[in-house]
Amino acid sequence: MSILFVVESPNKAKSIRNYFPDFKVVATVGHFRDLPVDRIGAEPPKHEPEYVTMEGKADVEKNLRAAANKASVIYLATDPDREGEAIAAHVANLLGQKHKAKIHRVTYVEVNKKSIEHAIKQKRQIDWALVRAQEARRVIDRYVGYIVSPVLTNKFKEHVSAIHFLSAGRVQTIALKLIVERQRTIKNFKPVEHYGVTAHCLKDGVDYKAQWAATGINDDGCASTEDGEKKQGSGLVTDRALAEAVNARTDTLTVFQVQKKAVAIAPPKPLTTSSFVRLMSGKLRLTTKASMDAAQKLFEQGLITYHRTDSPVMSKDAQEAVRAFARQQGLPVPEAARTVKAKQGSQEGHECLRVTDIANTRPELVDQSLMKVYQLVWLTTLQSQLANAIDDRTTVILKNGTEDVFIAKGSVQKELGWRASLKLSKDDSIESEKIRGGEEKIAKLPMLAEGEAAIVESTTLEIKHTKPPSVFSEKTLVEKLDKLNIGRPATYAQIIERINEQGYIERDTKLNLTSTALGECVIDVLDGQYSFLNYEYTAELESLFDQIADRKHEMSYLPVVDAVYSSLEFDSSTLEALALPTVICEKMRQVKPKAKPKSKSKKSGAKKMGTVVAFSSAKKNSGMDKSSFVAGTQCTTCRSGTLSIKALKGGDIIGKEFVGCSAFPTCKHFQWVN
Repeated sequence: MSILFVVESPNKAKSIRNYFPDFKVVATVGHFRDLPVDRIGAEPPKHEPEYVTMEGKADVEKNLRAAANKASVIYLATDPDREGEAIAAHVANLLGQKHKAKIHRVTYVEVNKKSIEHAIKQKRQIDWALVRAQEARRVIDRYVGYIVSPVLTNKFKEHVSAIHFLSAGRVQTIALKLIVERQRTIKNFKPVEHYGVTAHCLKDGVDYKAQWAATGINDDGCASTEDGEKKQGSGLVTDRALAEAVNARTDTLTVFQVQKKAVAIAPPKPLTTSSFVRLMSGKLRLTTKASMDAAQKLFEQGLITYHRTDSPVMSKDAQEAVRAFARQQGLPVPEAARTVKAKQGSQEGHECLRVTDIANTRPELVDQSLMKVYQLVWLTTLQSQLANAIDDRTTVILKNGTEDVFIAKGSVQKELGWRASLKLSKDDSIESEKIRGGEEKIAKLPMLAEGEAAIVESTTLEIKHTKPPSVFSEKTLVEKLDKLNIGRPATYAQIIERINEQGYIERDTKLNLTSTALGECVIDVLDGQYSFLNYEYTAELESLFDQIADRKHEMSYLPVVDAVYSSLEFDSSTLEALALPTVICEKMRQVKPKAKPKSKSKKSGAKKMGTVVAFSSAKKNSGMDKSSFVAGTQCTTCRSGTLSIKALKGGDIIGKEFVGCSAFPTCKHFQWVN
């Protein structure tokens, strides 16, 4: 029996050939069919995507056909997500009815022999609901880019003639909006001065501090706010005179109450794509793109599970393997395996991102930066199944002679729990606090008893100012997008790179992201004009994609896509006719255009600014009868140029005729010629 095994990655294909030398393994090298670059690729009323062979992928299709003709069984083993399902569907459509009976879909999250053999036993048909969900996302993203971008560009060209083609995107513009809003919040922030009092105390040679609880305390030693909410008190007030009075009258303190309790500190949860890229950003200062590239390499080598996942669920087999390894190493393991629920809306029921073999503490990796990524994933995988750490926390409530309340806090490690795993780390720079995102550091207190007098060596009047929020870093932006349920973690790397390349943002060496004047103007023009820039709208759209995939949305693909298309058309027409406020126009004139991006090759002419803009607006794609066309008539778009019939100079349909304006590139009027 001749078996054809179709995967996406050439590196993964190489690994699988080692496990199954009798298989004919062919890689699609990612997507090989997509929407055309020189036209919108979908149109009402059906909004069906038009697929073409991607540039440079003709040989992929040729090899797939040839291999299929020789195979008795065909396994479509592309990645286990919607994109992978879509690629599998493209392969099936390419091979056609001739090979339909011998095509099977298989998925796995680990590249090893056991997982692949199990996947083959669980073979199924292509899940067309997943494919339609992917197509809905792809077509809507194309509509946003090809309908909104030309309108945005034209609005800028009214004031900045040298501006290059500007892009808008369903998720990328939302990400930009978040950065711009944060930047403006920081700029407009007005600091407020606050005051507090710190008492510096001493007992048995141990220095400790007691902070004035300016708003009082409740029964558990927390400060009380005006609305009764429990909150760890900052001990700060805006009344300087009050703080100065407390500072002056605090020469002695008496211990009023000593509260002790054991606090359980849970280990890190298993990694998702989002928490993975945040971990890599915070620990290794890797960009989101670099993190995903590293994960791709580790996955293809069979060292980690599939890295595009929003589920923290770990398989039972993996849990038991980690627990057994932990016991061998003398690490504490809870009685029952730890389980973590996936958040609502998680896709596909994937496993978490973890190492495939917990016993493989140091694989053979030449690239040491890749090794550091692996070690962090390995350590988090191990820690996620270990027992809680236990700390003894002490809260001491003290009062001065006028009943002003002060609080001192201390902490002592009682049980290391999962923190004991650090002794196994091969990287001495790995610290538990950094992996978990940082635990509050609390000093050790001396033994204090209720009723005893505390020795106050001095007091300090604290003068502090409120601080603005920090600029977004790649880590915090990903966290925010994930929290808002905007986009999917697997796309965040591409989104951040896109707005950076467009000159909408700047990124420093610490991966902090700040908006440029151009980025701010883009948001000024688009925000409030398009529905897709509302956070709730975009999150709701993600939910509709999920419902299409889960077959829960009774209206399915067509009404979802059609509603978005209609909204974009209406909003674009409104913006085109809108006279922008003077203040925005003036800001646009001050923008210094970024250099026009260079095309990557001579064959990519269809991707250049002029062609993309010409084919962008669906409402201008209606065909015109050549026999009734009169050359030299006034352009109906700009009212100043004249119309004539032209022919495409590049792309898959070179030579195809269309009607264009003499004022191009200022005017982007376009109609096909029938």
